[in-house]
Amino acid sequence: MSIVDLNAERPAPSSEAGRRVSRALAKRLVPLWFLLPALLILSGLIIYPVGYAFWLSFHDYQWNMPRFGRPFVGLDNYIKLPSDQDLIASVRWTILFALGSVPVGFVMGMAMALLLDSTVLGRARGLLRGIFLVPMMLSGVVAGFMWRTLFDAQYGPVNHLLGFAGVEPVSWFTDAAAARTAVIVTEVWLTTPFVLLVLLAGLQGIPHELHEAARIDGASPTRQFVDITLPLLRSAIAIVLIIRTMDALRAFDQIFVLTGGGPGTDTTTVMYYAYLYGFRFYQFGRASAISFTILVVIAVITAVYLAVLRRAERD
Repeated sequence: MSIVDLNAERPAPSSEAGRRVSRALAKRLVPLWFLLPALLILSGLIIYPVGYAFWLSFHDYQWNMPRFGRPFVGLDNYIKLPSDQDLIASVRWTILFALGSVPVGFVMGMAMALLLDSTVLGRARGLLRGIFLVPMMLSGVVAGFMWRTLFDAQYGPVNHLLGFAGVEPVSWFTDAAAARTAVIVTEVWLTTPFVLLVLLAGLQGIPHELHEAARIDGASPTRQFVDITLPLLRSAIAIVLIIRTMDALRAFDQIFVLTGGGPGTDTTTVMYYAYLYGFRFYQFGRASAISFTILVVIAVITAVYLAVLRRAERD
């Protein structure tokens, strides 16, 4: 065999390096093949519907009148939103709903988390932890049906309890103030366990040595809470406030079941108003514009929360 033949049988260095790169790339792509089915499902269930709704927000599409097609109207659906007085009223109620449910739920969740983190309850902590977390296992629809029964004007236990205290029966679903109170109470009951769970996890991550050192130095429980607990819970508090504010601004299911937006439109939130436009009035273009406006508002509020949190952590 000649020298030329021997050289010809040897693989070129460049081709060997190329094969190594191909094998390394193939190994890195293996996880993507396993993720591909989930990505396809998510694309079909989330990405495509969201993209299609965004496209609809620039068109005048009335589902019950398909003969008119879907004419492009540009920003017309968005421009008309500020002049819609019913939408403005639903925005006001949604803000009031968030201001009424988020702080109350946060304070109650914080109080329960501090109680469960202390040694006052002893062995009863495990039992109470399970009881406190029961509402978290229920959906908004189930909670809405349950509280609708509890607030029933004639047979509801709430009015019976109020009667023992000498209070006249309340028409919870025909009076605007009573209906709004019922909605806020239901929301607080349903979401407080989430606040409790996150804050309790944060509390259990705080070293007990810090509180013991502060106690030895003569710090009162209030001073320990202000100087030690709150600063170390900053991230957990931010997570709770962001998620709870997002949930309150897009509240729908419990409103749908509990009051149906009534009496009149007094408990109609923005998301429920978008639902009415889409599935009652069949104006999907307008409903999509409302939904994406809510999305932008929630994104801005979240960005503000995160900016405040980062600034506080730097300080």
